[in-house]
Amino acid sequence: MESARQQQVGRPSLAAHRPLPPSVTGSKGGPWYTSHTYPTKVPPEAIKPFIEASTVPGGLVADPFCGSGMTGVAAVLTGRRAALSDLSPGAVHLARNHTRRVSPEQLSDAVAALDRSWMRRTERDLYWSSVDTDDGVVQGLARHTVWSEVYECPMCASEIVLWDATEPDRPLPRDIRCDGCRWWFDRRGGMPIASVPRWITLAPESGGRLVHGDPTVEALNRIEKIGRRRVTRWMPTAPIDSSREMYIRSALHLRGVQTVADMFARRPAIALSRLWHRIGQVDDVAVREALQFAFTNTAWHASRMRRYNAKGGQRPLTGTLFIPQLISEPNVFEVFRHQVRQVCRLYDVLSDGEVDVKQASATDLRWLADNSVDYVFTDPPFGNNIHYADCNIVWEAWLGDPTDNDQEIVVNKSRRVEDGGKTVGDYQRLLTDSFRETKRVVVKDGRVSIVFHNSDDAVWSALLDAVEDAGLRQAEVSILDKGQRSQKGYKVRRGELVPFYDLIMTFDVSARGTPRLNGAGDLAVDAVTAHLESLERSTSPQRQLDYLYSVAVSAVIGGGAKPAGLSLRAFEQLCNNRFERVGSAYYA
Repeated sequence: MESARQQQVGRPSLAAHRPLPPSVTGSKGGPWYTSHTYPTKVPPEAIKPFIEASTVPGGLVADPFCGSGMTGVAAVLTGRRAALSDLSPGAVHLARNHTRRVSPEQLSDAVAALDRSWMRRTERDLYWSSVDTDDGVVQGLARHTVWSEVYECPMCASEIVLWDATEPDRPLPRDIRCDGCRWWFDRRGGMPIASVPRWITLAPESGGRLVHGDPTVEALNRIEKIGRRRVTRWMPTAPIDSSREMYIRSALHLRGVQTVADMFARRPAIALSRLWHRIGQVDDVAVREALQFAFTNTAWHASRMRRYNAKGGQRPLTGTLFIPQLISEPNVFEVFRHQVRQVCRLYDVLSDGEVDVKQASATDLRWLADNSVDYVFTDPPFGNNIHYADCNIVWEAWLGDPTDNDQEIVVNKSRRVEDGGKTVGDYQRLLTDSFRETKRVVVKDGRVSIVFHNSDDAVWSALLDAVEDAGLRQAEVSILDKGQRSQKGYKVRRGELVPFYDLIMTFDVSARGTPRLNGAGDLAVDAVTAHLESLERSTSPQRQLDYLYSVAVSAVIGGGAKPAGLSLRAFEQLCNNRFERVGSAYYA
């Protein structure tokens, strides 16, 4: 793709802007969504209407906070070009692979070659196992092995295996009982003394459905011997500084974590390091990078963060570095094959496009010329909600270059300022610099759409002040429904309310001013009242607090005001005072 500085000549002229949709919905089930995990993805189908309303085919769309590259995917799907950038090397890795098609047949052939040459043999060596069932001992390849924390009874010093002291298909209890002395104690106050394999799911050698059961003595001995092996191939040992936000929030000091390598148990570490080495020997560059794309998601799934879930769908908790009490260790090679199939699904539907991806801070877009971009659609960090540099380090470190979190545009709650933590003021200053760069590169009649939401009115005000200081002017506000809730790790943290629906605020770069108001409560009440009165008398999700908050903030911002004082907590109290509440639904 030619440099954006060269694209000013011959760039398609903008047609008249079309109206933007008042609301959009996106699914998390599409192939671009399931090919790799990343916090807060905006589904491409939700971005497409904004690109189509703001550009003509062949136009240039930019995203300076590109994350996993969904803006680029939407641009390709609509026949536009894209210029993407992000501070994170991991984000650049994802954005490139999400937008650059590789032949699915070549990927499948490459995995088949890995299987034949070494992977099947190594898989049998590491994952051959056996379980006790009602029908006797069954042998085969382990798919999942559940590891349980072990506690020491504070009364009799007996060992208590958490798996044995609870019902695996129910939420973990706070209090557990010692079988030795029958003493009940609060496990949250105890320190685990070990983690032991307790339950195995395997694919039987004879074929048929997966079976589950207690590991046999032979299986336990094999796991123990593998646990004493050395990791002979390279794996990342990047330090995870104890001052990092998510290190503190996830209490990793209680897990003995000092480096990325400590986030992996021995068997997954052996498997991953060998797989990474072999992928690196694939000759075709495009195929090799696509396999690495599948690998980095495999590494995330194979970490100690992968939670056991009796209902299925074992996976780490997105948006944290939390290591659970019951860990579901997967078969690395089976996960990798699955991830390659997911990538192939993506490339089956992705057409070829022109997408340029750079590693760069949003505060410095010098690689883009003045007035060279037709439209910007971007999703900046939501204040203190997600700390991408921390959350991605477990898989990003395999690329050899973790994100410099000192440059990340976030608000810290736990990391101290003297350790590099950032205040709301720092967040606003960095966003202002970013939006100034955004305005510089957009054509005079272009649009800028910013996806955002936060339950803290101070963070909202910081964002809007940054937009205003950068010279962007409010145009329209739309509501984004991503289709299902996510980021559960911070939604309920310490009882904090976090809104489900995001807003897509669209600005123009003209010099005209927009009056700014101080009060938000009356605008919010008027907007919510009108919205509730427009609904039929039912318990629609549009009557619930998180949707109403999006309606309220959208109306406030769309009216040129700041949502000062309109935190989600304050808004809930406002609704309780002004409207009738029946369960979780409000009525005017």
